[in-house]
Amino acid sequence: MSSAASPYYRWYIFAMCGGTYVISGFWRVSNAVMAGDLARDLAASPEVLGLMGGAFFYSFGLAQLPMGPLLDRFGPRFVITLLVCVGAASALLFSLAGSGTMAVLARAGIGLGMAAVLMGSLKILTTWFSPHEFATLSGILIAIGNLGGIGATTPLAWLSDRIGWRGACGSMAAVTLLFAAGIYLVVRDHPPRRDGVPPAAPPSFAVIRAGLRTVFGSGAFWCLAPLGFASYGALITAQGLWGVPFLMHTYGMSKTTASSVLLAIPIGVVCGAPLWGRWSDKLGRRKPLVLVGLCTMLLLFSSLVLHLPLPYWGLVVQCWLLGFTSAALYILYTQVKESFSHAIAGTALTALNFFVILGAAVFQQMTGFIIGFWKPSADGALPLPAYQWGFGLSAAVLALALALYLLCRDTGPVKSSA
Repeated sequence: MSSAASPYYRWYIFAMCGGTYVISGFWRVSNAVMAGDLARDLAASPEVLGLMGGAFFYSFGLAQLPMGPLLDRFGPRFVITLLVCVGAASALLFSLAGSGTMAVLARAGIGLGMAAVLMGSLKILTTWFSPHEFATLSGILIAIGNLGGIGATTPLAWLSDRIGWRGACGSMAAVTLLFAAGIYLVVRDHPPRRDGVPPAAPPSFAVIRAGLRTVFGSGAFWCLAPLGFASYGALITAQGLWGVPFLMHTYGMSKTTASSVLLAIPIGVVCGAPLWGRWSDKLGRRKPLVLVGLCTMLLLFSSLVLHLPLPYWGLVVQCWLLGFTSAALYILYTQVKESFSHAIAGTALTALNFFVILGAAVFQQMTGFIIGFWKPSADGALPLPAYQWGFGLSAAVLALALALYLLCRDTGPVKSSA
């Protein structure tokens, strides 16, 4: 019996997909810890830093639209391997960047390289695991991926303090390449086929175009997509590029201390993602839990604007709760899947993911543009009002998206489309 036919082999595949998603999670938010170093070494203004943070998400998000057809036609193993190799090469270029422009282009390359990891892994789960295991395993996969966000806080700050941000990024480029090799060597697109069973034919381009028209022409989709856009965008504004500078400039923290506070955000997501999904499945509904979670997230995010005089432990609790409540946004993936027929569920999922990732890109760049109206002090610190206006606009957009979400219908296992 071949190793791929072993009943345990699917768990090796799941572990490799999870590990690669950790790397993707790391690169998403790695600029936060290095923001001060990047500004100094590359003479990057807040606007350039914002574009640098957003470049990853622009390329990542744009790649989502053709991702479904690419995965269907060429298979997730090939697509993930190829793109992760692109990401590793781009990460090496980022470590060698001599200007803000080169760094922005390299970050865009990293984003493209990580674009297939989650959607490709979910496609692999559909072929190797039972449909009754899918929701649980996808929640675990998302939680695992956020471990990369943990690695991009205190551990990355510690490493960059010792070997510099260039050395840290170069080292992670090598790790990224190792995971690309692991995907190619370990992962298989589907279990061994029985003799005489032909492979499924890939969908035609006509079917793909019809599915896209159905999704983007649906009012239900346009109630869900803005909330994914705004909730993840606001989260990454705090967890990603602007979180560490905000804590350093307004609370007087060191880079290492600030990154240790932000470490609580991905830990909160890791704790929350499986729980919100399980609570939603047990309740058999989606909308009430999304509203509870993301309305609470809005209150917590808005408290950043108020700049509460919290001690270190209070800031840690605040960030953990922000991450925990924000994980309710992942219920939107289930809700959008249940809002359309099974035949175009994959198209609907990648379309939603496009807007989620686009939110992270737009919010980081938008915040950088707003912050750029204030001049830094002699030591490079920006004043509190700069962050209050930047975070405040993000909170306002999230509030509007929640108001629009109130118009959508609820879904559930019984209510889903045929």
